[in-house]
This record gives sequence, C-alpha cells and structure tokens, in this order.
Amino acid sequence: MASSGAHSIAIDECMALGYVGEIAQDYHVGFIGNFHITTALFEETEEVTADVQRCIDEGTRFLGYVFGLGGPLTQHINPSRLETAVTTLFHQTRSTQSTNTFTENHSSDETTG
Repeated sequence: MASSGAHSIAIDECMALGYVGEIAQDYHVGFIGNFHITTALFEETEEVTADVQRCIDEGTRFLGYVFGLGGPLTQHINPSRLETAVTTLFHQTRSTQSTNTFTENHSSDETTG
C-alpha cells in the first residue's frame, strides 16, 4: 500500500505500529491507526489508557503518524470507555505538545541569546 502513490495509509488493530511506521518512513507516507477497539472497547479486556499510551509511544516515533481507531465501531460499546480513550489522548498529546513547544522555544532562546 505504501508504494501505491498514496499520501497516507490506515491500518487495522492487528498491525504492529513500529513495523508499519518503518515502511511508512521508507516511502514517505503518513499512517493512521491502531487503537485496539476489539479488546479495549468491545470485549473490555484491555485497559483503555494503556492502549492509548501504546499508540502514542509507538506511533509518534515516526513522522506522519496520526492516532486512530484500528477499525470501525460496529458493536455497542460502553461510552465511558471511549470517553476515557479520548480524554487520555487529549491530555497526553497536549502534554507532549506543551513540552515540545517549551523545548523548541528554550532551544531558540539559547541560540539567539
């Protein structure tokens, strides 16, 4: 898929983010995925916050990564578990962006001052 000329690819929850990230990097494409909706939302056997953190940790190692669901929401889910995922993602990415902005601003202060 990465060599098809697409600008980005979406992956399901069964694909390893690191593996796909390496391929996406080689072909200079973005990729989206792969929150484990089956185990985190449908079966409720996986901790939601842990899986969001897994996606952030593994995916953001690569330029062009976008967090996304690893498949469609085709069954009834506990809305509070989805809310937990969204809240965790929001807080983790806001925290990372604030840290990156501080680091970038601090670095530019050192080089200009």
